[in-house]
Amino acid sequence: MILIQQRLPLRLCASAVSVALASMAASTSFAQETEPVVVVTAQSRSQQIQNVPIAVQTLSGAALKDLGVANLGDVDAFVPGLSIDTSQAIRPNIYLRGVGTEDFGIGTDSPVGIYTDGVYTGKNGGSLLNFNDLKRIEVLKGPQGTLFGRNAAAGAISIVTNEPVNRVEAGGLVRIGSHGARYAEALYNTPLSDSVALRISAVNQQDDGWARNAYNGKRMGDEGDRGVRATLRWQGEQASATLSWEHEVMRAAGPLVLSLTGNKINYGGPSTWTNPFNTRLNNDAQPDMQGRTFDGVTLRVEKPLSFATLSSTTAYRHYNAQNWQDNDAGADQASALSTGIVESNATWQQEFKLSGETGKINWVSGVSAYRERATSVQSVSTNTTSLDTIIQHSAGLSPYATLTALAQGLGKATGSSALQGVNLLGQSWSEYMHDKGEYRAYAAYGDAIWHVTDQTNLTLGGRYTHDQKTFSWYNPQRTAAGLDATLAALNGANFFPSLVAARLLTATQAATLKAVTTSNIQFTNPGSSKAAFTANNSWNNFSPRVVLDYHLTPDHMGYLSWSKGYQSGGFDAVGVNGQYDKELVTNLEAGMKGTVRALGLSYGASVFHYQYTNLQSLTLVPASATSGIPVYQIVNSDQNATGVDLEAQWKLNRVWRLNGTLEYLDQTYANYVAPTGVNLNGQAAGAPYLSASAGVAARWPAWDGNADFNLMYGYQGEKRCNADTRQTGTCLPDGEIGAGKARERVDMRLGWQAPSGRWGVGLVVNNLTNKQYVSVSTLGSAVGSPYVYVSKPRVIALELRAQL
Repeated sequence: MILIQQRLPLRLCASAVSVALASMAASTSFAQETEPVVVVTAQSRSQQIQNVPIAVQTLSGAALKDLGVANLGDVDAFVPGLSIDTSQAIRPNIYLRGVGTEDFGIGTDSPVGIYTDGVYTGKNGGSLLNFNDLKRIEVLKGPQGTLFGRNAAAGAISIVTNEPVNRVEAGGLVRIGSHGARYAEALYNTPLSDSVALRISAVNQQDDGWARNAYNGKRMGDEGDRGVRATLRWQGEQASATLSWEHEVMRAAGPLVLSLTGNKINYGGPSTWTNPFNTRLNNDAQPDMQGRTFDGVTLRVEKPLSFATLSSTTAYRHYNAQNWQDNDAGADQASALSTGIVESNATWQQEFKLSGETGKINWVSGVSAYRERATSVQSVSTNTTSLDTIIQHSAGLSPYATLTALAQGLGKATGSSALQGVNLLGQSWSEYMHDKGEYRAYAAYGDAIWHVTDQTNLTLGGRYTHDQKTFSWYNPQRTAAGLDATLAALNGANFFPSLVAARLLTATQAATLKAVTTSNIQFTNPGSSKAAFTANNSWNNFSPRVVLDYHLTPDHMGYLSWSKGYQSGGFDAVGVNGQYDKELVTNLEAGMKGTVRALGLSYGASVFHYQYTNLQSLTLVPASATSGIPVYQIVNSDQNATGVDLEAQWKLNRVWRLNGTLEYLDQTYANYVAPTGVNLNGQAAGAPYLSASAGVAARWPAWDGNADFNLMYGYQGEKRCNADTRQTGTCLPDGEIGAGKARERVDMRLGWQAPSGRWGVGLVVNNLTNKQYVSVSTLGSAVGSPYVYVSKPRVIALELRAQL
């Protein structure tokens, strides 16, 4: 048994180096010597990034590979303002400029849209796929309702993969590291004819975990992911088509959780919590695992017309995911609590787009259709001993211990050996919520850039969207086979009437105790206990944008933009018939972008203010007298924020490059009363004031080849607490637990490339300073055992790569 003994700084960093990793690609092991031109498609057109009047940051696939970044869960370390909590791999929480949701149910969507090759990923359960043949990532801050559409109210993350080329390419990479880390990838690209090319890539990432579970001796905190991607491209004289298929399988142990009460039942609250790093890992959930199987197919067709280019994108995505975990961080029967979710999701998307340039107007227009089918089964599992703990704390009654004592006492009095042997404690108990959603969305959009003069552009755009959703809930009676068998035997022995006859209980008390043993304690809505309850709703929205940009010189541009965003309404996946209206955001932004060629310096700066209305957020409502277990509830709030984004990249000479980014954000509630009853109007919504990053990269001749070095530092300030989060203990940066404290992360790479350029070696270190951080969950407080999720420690890996 290995205990977690180190007293380490808490909380995984959320930001490191940002922006312009594309420009750093020239300094990494297998990149070109020439300075690349960074081209993005943030406005549905191919444009140089310095000409795009949007706060957009790019990260190159080559640079991310060098740093050992495997998926979006690590990208927030490079983009200030972006925060991705990966405590549960299939239920990530994604925030951009302070806006996001912690909802893991299928009834709502994230306000941060994620797109792969222009295809919307849908629910977050399918968003953390491992990068496979990645070209670049574009992170667009602020509402992108016009060009990206619904559910991009906070911004959009656009993932772009490499396409087949008409030459043979082959390469591979193997990385072996601490905690049993193994990473391998392979690529093969070949032309099949003058017009057809095939590209196949595969990745495999595994490790053994970084902590041993005292309950069963197994290691936890592991990763296991493998995937393959195949793309076929045809280039004809009058049209082109690209067909891609992606498959991925993820399997790992359940989320690792550590007790805040030393594996003891304690209802004392945050003031009595102890440092979780001094507590042994003791998770007893059965099963205790998380996994996902994903498949996606995309067909893109492009046809030049006499006046424009017609593009068609057809896509299908499907994944099955599951997450089972311990929710009391211990193995005490009196506090046993675990949860699970099994989810299935399928989406179909079709978009037709026309784009062209007519005179002084560069324009794009299109229509799209989207369909999604999702199902999930959420479960809460415990036992009757733990239920006694819950009910005793909330209502002052221990029904199963009471009934056991009464049965054994009555058995002694009557000489019944059967009754003397009754024990209702320790019996398993599970409850389930079955959700099903069917969603459709249709949209039409247009966006035109008018070149008013050689220096001035005016952009006008808008998108009309219609959403319609149907949702159903079904929560059957709890499952407790052992308990039911014992209760059936007691009923057959006329147990409850005998207690009343013996005046051990009144008739009312007997009826109450009997009802407790058969009634749900978590999913309790009677309207959906016998059959599914169904609801439906629809929403309409028009999201416009107006942008004015002016080129002071060919190398310096200023812009002013006004834009709106929209997220469709939804349903509370746990609260039956809980419906939520659409979200709306209005954003005003002014910025500058430019390049000082003589210094090798490029920069970007923007200041913004947004008003967000009806933001849906998942909140854990504490236990009450009527519900012994805390329940998740979607709540709504209005928020305002003002902020600044800064970025710079500086090429000092042929060897050295520097880069840095910063975001300042002042985000507060405009209208919100927490479920605990606390009025938070004017108080902080949680996002830190400051997040920043800085990096240095170098490349120089060494041993007839080339050496490269990258060092990157990321910082996120402490969370801004409010009266509610301080009360629950989820935000106490100055406490011993350090929930919400400031985060740091340092990543490093040192590599060497052979003179031939065909092979190289490297040393990659993630989390160089070995800092671990926690996020608090109070779900276990129902049984007196709140807990924390913990980030991964330092990983050191040696790398060998080769290419034709």
